[in-house]
Amino acid sequence: MRYAPRARRASARNADMTSRPIRLALWVLALAALSVALALAGRYGSGYVVFVVPPWRAEMSIMLFVILQLAMFVAAYVLIQLAVKTYRLPRQLRKHKIEHERTKSRDLLLESLQLLFSGEFRNAEARARTAMQHDDTRDMAAAIAAWAAYEGGHAGAALPYLDHIRNEGSTRMRDASKAYMLLADGKAEEALSLLKNLAANDPRNPGVLKMKVEAELAGKAWEDALVTLAPLTRSGMLPEGAAQQIRLNAELNLIKSKPANPQTITNAWKAFSRESRFDATMAVTVAARLLALGCDEEAKDVIEETIEARGSDAWDSQLAALYAECKTDATLAQIERGERWLRQHARDAVLLATLGKLCMRQALWGKAQSYLEASVALAPTLDAHMTLARLMEKLGRNDEAIRHVRRSAELAR
Repeated sequence: MRYAPRARRASARNADMTSRPIRLALWVLALAALSVALALAGRYGSGYVVFVVPPWRAEMSIMLFVILQLAMFVAAYVLIQLAVKTYRLPRQLRKHKIEHERTKSRDLLLESLQLLFSGEFRNAEARARTAMQHDDTRDMAAAIAAWAAYEGGHAGAALPYLDHIRNEGSTRMRDASKAYMLLADGKAEEALSLLKNLAANDPRNPGVLKMKVEAELAGKAWEDALVTLAPLTRSGMLPEGAAQQIRLNAELNLIKSKPANPQTITNAWKAFSRESRFDATMAVTVAARLLALGCDEEAKDVIEETIEARGSDAWDSQLAALYAECKTDATLAQIERGERWLRQHARDAVLLATLGKLCMRQALWGKAQSYLEASVALAPTLDAHMTLARLMEKLGRNDEAIRHVRRSAELAR
């Protein structure tokens, strides 16, 4: 199907070449017939024409009069055509000059594009600045000059170039370029005002949405960033891994920015997607915020729910470390749950230390000692040794307590 226009053009050319000889033959026949008609009229015509202007008298045949009339008509036609062309000459010269300038400006525009993509930013800016003098290429040339100046290290000259773009059809190009440059210079608030208008007029533009998310993150508008990120992710223009990382970062900061209200924080956490909610960093952030507010029971629930949802294959020790900080009335239940986790992660030093702290809280001194000593045997840490020092002090074994304190000091250094 794509070759049909080409075939039609070829057929039209062939038809035109065939009709030319036919038209030429018809013209020859017509001229011959006219010649014969004139000859017969001159031979058999007996009329004449008399012009009398006293004291002069002129007499001529009808045939000569007709020929003179035709000659005068042709001469008048030629003179009129010549006068019309002479009258139109200045306008045509101006038109030719404008077309020449337009062609020259377009050539400069293309040359500036080539120089811009070649990395010759200074030359590209100079060519584009010259192309801005013609109205047809002013807007595009101003955009190229702005980008050339910006990429060439003259950011201060870039935005004034963009201000030369005034045509309604080029405003999106101007505003998007200006927003990018403002955002790159750290002026997120100014960029965001432009990007909101751009996104309202073109809500599916991935480039605008990407910049809008970046500006909202820079301006700490976490909820707005999450709203903008949703259509961008659905469009497939942002890799899922990158989108999830941006989403998680925004959600973490959203949790941190929430008022000091346990219910508000918990509701915000539950509103997140499963992937975000049960991310280890997210759970630690939420639990730590709740612990800071004295809501140990809620923090414990968050950690337990996260560990159970993540499963054994996605175990994270920092969740176990924070679990020991949750001081609740159900310490025995915490110990039982921790020991279930220990069956699957028997060599996790952090989990062992957590169980040691929980057993100390419940005054299970023997179990606490065994768990803590197992922890420092696998991975000696300052925290585990200090916990052991406190345990030894409670048991009245001061020498061992001092030894663990010294070991903690060594680890601290």
